[in-house]
Order: sequence, then structure tokens, then C-alpha cells
Amino acid sequence: MSGVFWLLLGGVVYLWYRRRQSRLTVYRLEPYLKILEPIPLCGAPDVVWRRQGSSTLIVGDYKSRTNHRIYESDIIQLSVYRFLLLHTQEKAVADYGYIHFSDGSRRQVKLLREKQLGKLYERYRRILAGKIEPAKVCRTEYCRHCSHRAICNRKN
Repeated sequence: MSGVFWLLLGGVVYLWYRRRQSRLTVYRLEPYLKILEPIPLCGAPDVVWRRQGSSTLIVGDYKSRTNHRIYESDIIQLSVYRFLLLHTQEKAVADYGYIHFSDGSRRQVKLLREKQLGKLYERYRRILAGKIEPAKVCRTEYCRHCSHRAICNRKN
């Protein structure tokens, strides 16, 4: 009987320790970050976390939508923030981030690597230069908030 007690107690202590280690603490809120090299980018992540007991930074973004769906644009947005942190902070930055939803829940997402962001940036520059045609979205409501709507040749 005492062996079972110690096993259960050990399990409780382990779970408490893991939970304590997984807590996030705020490193910075909405920091405006800007770089010119290797890719000119700027942005302000909603939150930059630090895992308790670690100096590694983790990007986070808050979404007011009620569904918990993760979109490709969410991953790109967080990846840009990670890229900015990598080039402005002298700390390690996690290769994942968190999307926080209005109900208080969050989802961890794996972020793009620097090389993948570089390819997206080059594609963007080629589109703006008229060298390649942009891919069309399947739903026109995506165009509603696009900053390139005025120059896009898509018929709305």
C-alpha cells in the first residue's frame, strides 16, 4: 500500500513540476520591430512570451474569431514576428508560436523557417514587379482587407 502512495505522490509532484515549467511569462507586449536586412520587414507581435525557467522567446497572437481554425496567414504572420525577433533580440526564439482565442484557449503552431519566408518574400517582389501572376483566392471576401486590392486585376 505504501508503494502505491509514493507512486501517486511522485506522479502528482511530477505533474505539478511540469505545469510550473510550462507557464508562460510576458517578455514584451506589442513591441514594434523593424529590420532592413536580410529582408525588409516590420511588425508588432501581440505578445512575446518567455517560458518560465527559460530565456527562449515565443511569439503569440490574439484572434477575436470564435472558431479555432488556424489559417496559413496566421502561421505566416507569426513566422514574420519570429523572424523579426531573431534579428532584433539577442535571445533564442522558439520555432513555434501560439494563437490565442477569445475564449481564453490557445493553440501551438509550428512556424516557417527563414528560408521559407525568404521564398515568400521573393515571390511577393516578383508579383509586385509584374514578373509573375498572383494566385487567385477562391473566396472574394478575402480580398476585402487586402492592401493590394486597388491594383489587383481580380474582378470583384
